[in-house]
Amino acid sequence: MEQIPLDIIEAKLRDRYETQGFSMAMFRNDWNLLIRMGVHPQVATVEDLQKTIMSVKASSTKGTYAARLRSMFKALNKMKLIDNRVIEDLPNVRKGRGLPHPITPSEAKMLMTEARQPMRDWFIIGCCAGLRAMEVANLRGVDLEKQDDGYVLRIAGKGGTDLSVPVANIVADTILKYGTSQRLWEVTPNRLSKKTSNEMKRLGIPKKTFHACRHYFATNMLEKSGGDLLAVRDLMRHSSVATTQVYTQLASGRTRSLVNLIN
Repeated sequence: MEQIPLDIIEAKLRDRYETQGFSMAMFRNDWNLLIRMGVHPQVATVEDLQKTIMSVKASSTKGTYAARLRSMFKALNKMKLIDNRVIEDLPNVRKGRGLPHPITPSEAKMLMTEARQPMRDWFIIGCCAGLRAMEVANLRGVDLEKQDDGYVLRIAGKGGTDLSVPVANIVADTILKYGTSQRLWEVTPNRLSKKTSNEMKRLGIPKKTFHACRHYFATNMLEKSGGDLLAVRDLMRHSSVATTQVYTQLASGRTRSLVNLIN
């Protein structure tokens, strides 16, 4: 089969995504992954696919790349844009983690209104800013900064990262009410995780942990943004958009406009 020009393939694949109801952000990320192979999909080899998958370190991201490549090659074959069945020879890639398990919107509302203090404030920050237990436990008043368009929070995160992200007013108000520039709570991350898990059980939300609030934040932002993976990646502080992309399986302006949508 002759090689159909990539611009034609791109246009037809975009139409397919739109017809299926996928966001254009998801299409752009998938298309960029396909282009990253460096060869036309009609002549791509297993080695080309494996090289693309191995370009990232995290096993979960490798699994996501493999899944997206399988999906695209399957679609391209169905559309008769290629007749390359190389994807059938690609070995299975262990994804590492399973799908995230966020709390539901009703559970989030319950945690942010009915939990005892200071857990209620922790849940507000987890559900409305997506912070991890470690990040909440180490939060200081000085980390919050007022800017012209709203508040920004500096977060000392996973892997020694130090990033600033915009936060909703409800998060800023929760921090400001403590009236200190120092640490807001004298609690270890493990203690915070244990106390919030017990509080979730008390409120009838068993088998979920504080981290489920972070998953809720990601899916909530993805839904409100119409699938803007790049913006949600920035809010979640993921090193790769492929990590964020897993939430597209759960979720049906840019960062500042997103957090302003939080009630």
